[in-house]
Amino acid sequence: MNVDAWDDEAEEARLRDMEREWATNSEAGPDYYKILNVSRHASTEQVRDSYKRMSLLFHPDRHHDEESREWAHRQFNIINRAYEVLVDPRSRAAYDQLGEEGVRLSAALGHKVQSPRDLQAAFQHYARCQRIEEIELWSRSNSEITVNIDSSNIKFLSWMTEAGAYRASLPHGVDGCVSGIHMQHSFSADLATDLLGTVTGKMLLHGPNRFSNVFGTLKYTAGINSWVSVKMPALPPYIVSFRGMHQLNAYRFYTANVEQQTLNLLTPPSVSVSCGHVFGSLIGTLTMSTGNRYTLGPFWANSPTRFESESSNKAAAAKPSHPLENIPSTVALDLFSSDSKQDSFNANVTAGVENSWVVANYTHKLDDHFSITGGLGVAGLGIPLPSDSYFRIGDEHDSQDESAAIDMASGLQGFNNARIHVEMAATIDDWTNLTWDVEVNLSTGITVTIALQRLEHSIRLPILLTPILELDVAAYAMFLPVVAALSLHYAVLKPRRRRAIQQRLDELKEEQRSQLYLQRLHAEETVRLLTPSVERNRAAARAADGLVIESALYGDLPFDIAAQNSNSLHAVLDHFWNSRSALSTTDEPRACDVTLALQSLITNNQLVIACGGGKYSLPGFYDPSFGVEKSLFVRYRFHGVQHEVIVKDNEALAIPMKAHSLQSQL
Repeated sequence: MNVDAWDDEAEEARLRDMEREWATNSEAGPDYYKILNVSRHASTEQVRDSYKRMSLLFHPDRHHDEESREWAHRQFNIINRAYEVLVDPRSRAAYDQLGEEGVRLSAALGHKVQSPRDLQAAFQHYARCQRIEEIELWSRSNSEITVNIDSSNIKFLSWMTEAGAYRASLPHGVDGCVSGIHMQHSFSADLATDLLGTVTGKMLLHGPNRFSNVFGTLKYTAGINSWVSVKMPALPPYIVSFRGMHQLNAYRFYTANVEQQTLNLLTPPSVSVSCGHVFGSLIGTLTMSTGNRYTLGPFWANSPTRFESESSNKAAAAKPSHPLENIPSTVALDLFSSDSKQDSFNANVTAGVENSWVVANYTHKLDDHFSITGGLGVAGLGIPLPSDSYFRIGDEHDSQDESAAIDMASGLQGFNNARIHVEMAATIDDWTNLTWDVEVNLSTGITVTIALQRLEHSIRLPILLTPILELDVAAYAMFLPVVAALSLHYAVLKPRRRRAIQQRLDELKEEQRSQLYLQRLHAEETVRLLTPSVERNRAAARAADGLVIESALYGDLPFDIAAQNSNSLHAVLDHFWNSRSALSTTDEPRACDVTLALQSLITNNQLVIACGGGKYSLPGFYDPSFGVEKSLFVRYRFHGVQHEVIVKDNEALAIPMKAHSLQSQL
């Protein structure tokens, strides 16, 4: 199973790399730095020197037959274009950020009197705005719909429990099979560079409770490590929230939350402070909350949140026009650990004067598309929490652990209260997830929750199967869907996903075939143009014991040779000739011979190729194995000593170097 999962992940990663590589190549156009064989940090003088050297090699006047002159003229124009872009600071800044498209837009974005640093900043800002606009189309709005369903009124589920006991446990105010609806939608937009505004609408129908409101949130980001926000409703109850976060370093962060339920300060604010620390693969967070039942001397002595009974005279006298939530003081410890790509663990331990509970969840990922989570929750002695505490009016929970803990604690009433849940999560496509969660609660019964999430929009359907603990119902709800889902995943979905990936890979290769073929023809013609002058230079270098490229291969190389700068001589020779044999016999060559192309780039017995980007943009190179990790293997002779080196596609190459000598390895 692990091998299959690894193969699937590798194929999906390969597909993503191919799509990203092709999109990058299509949008950015030719790599002008590789065409001139200079680094991205090269000075204007270095660009000019390289241009002079390359233009001499491909000048049309050096070729006499008409076909050669035409090919040389085409390559000469490409070199001229690269030089024009890189020698001009304004065009170069645009090209560095947006590629060829940025060069076309440079006149509109920058003025000739601006400094190179100002131009770079202008194009960076433009590129950042483009990326933000693309992201906004997908994630600037989000919605959540939760519909609680009571299965007692669904006839085909009535067999699960006795009707009498079932209906005796129904809460008051429930009419029909829908026992509660919660809807929320929000939209965010940038009001300034570091200021984000969000408008959120909420609606709640839960038993006798009816609630709707509109909230406005302002979030200010101070640098990359801190942010603060304030949230205010448009209608009563006017619950104002202040939140903030500061990341001290890569291992420690702090958060704070202040919530005030009455604008006239009739009740004390609820303050919670968290401190988080990263210990390798373990993340721990300690949270302390004051609740809203405390006093400071005479202040808030008559707060309605301090009285549990509404019949109390003080409570009646101080009771506001809208209901208030009694928030107890608590201390919570959250732990999250991810030891591998497949397994993760999180736990929450909360201790309070009235309520204490422990929640633990363990998740195992079978692959990138299917995971199973098991959880256990236990509550201690205390006064029962309200049955509708899951719907906390005007509160937004950013932490999944906190939401899970509150959901669990809402029905735990007494020492024997406990909860067990099993969740399955499946990925339908790149944007859609489906989950099936079964919760067995000693107090509230058995509930199945079906959730569908697409991007930032989700629909949740909690279905109450039975309000009492029935083991047969729990077994059916837990294990039958797990077995069915695993069978469907491995027998149908996984093979179909493999076929879809392979089909997309074939389609992508076919899309690139014609353009890659033209690149190959252009590279081969470039080598043909270089051959006369390069052969003369090789003969002169060989006579002077200079730098001579004897053999060089570029592509999916080199068939079992490890990517390192030094190898055993015999192993390198064997693998090299195996590579040459495979190169000449395979239907689709995995590598190309770039011996003469590299020889043409030698200057003063030195060859330097800068890092970054693919080497297929160098003169005389092409991409023989699109979508596959490529390497460059070079065998050269310098001062009569044979050298060999292999580097990855994005690594720099500098020769000659003593470390490449094979004589020192004998």
